[in-house]
Amino acid sequence: MSIIDKVKDIVRERCTDEWDWTHISNVVKHSKILAKKLNADEEIAEIGAWLHDITRITGDKDNHHITGAKEAEKILLELDYPKDRIEKVKHCIIAHRGNVKQQIKRETKEADCVASADAMTHFDTIAHLLYLVYTKKGLSLEDGKRWVLDKLIRSWNKMIPEAKELCKEKYKAAKIILS
Repeated sequence: MSIIDKVKDIVRERCTDEWDWTHISNVVKHSKILAKKLNADEEIAEIGAWLHDITRITGDKDNHHITGAKEAEKILLELDYPKDRIEKVKHCIIAHRGNVKQQIKRETKEADCVASADAMTHFDTIAHLLYLVYTKKGLSLEDGKRWVLDKLIRSWNKMIPEAKELCKEKYKAAKIILS
């Protein structure tokens, strides 16, 4: 069994919410596409994508980029993954957040892949975002539309140009529908 298959199995075991699994799977899909496009290390980008929300799915919403990097290190050490590669995966995780006060600068193509893929998945799951704002957050029609549009704008701004190129039609359509 490959390291990627082992990591995927660990994430699947910990992921109890179907939305979280869908989100993470979409991030992996987009990370792989971007890694190929950027000639990045595909294994690092994919493992980073699988693990980017490892502690968010178990309850840490605010600091999951920090706690997730630590948890990823523990997981990967147990799987005898090389330490230098663990550091690269950790950077992908810690730098994937786009709206934190002290945003971590992305220093690698792999980190760009994971952060952009995390943003790209929001354009695949607009229906879920609408469900979230109206059923979970209880927002009014206009406030819900504004919340989703603001989320998509933040996601757009987080993406590298190659990711924007892949999502531009969805972004245009969402802006029309939500405006």
